[in-house]
Amino acid sequence: MNIKSLLLGSAAALIAVSGARAADAVTVAEPEPAEYVKICDVYGSGYFYIPGTETCLRIGGYI
Repeated sequence: MNIKSLLLGSAAALIAVSGARAADAVTVAEPEPAEYVKICDVYGSGYFYIPGTETCLRIGGYI
């Protein structure tokens, strides 16, 4: 291996490493506000409104 290819390879490696550090800072998006569940008493106990709608839902089952 001659000295010219060694210097050329070293220069290419330095350029690649310095380019990786030039990335923009990571920004974190603000979370959306939570929409809490409202109780739906129209059909009885255990029902709740699906957030963003006027639909009542009940989840149940046995294990």
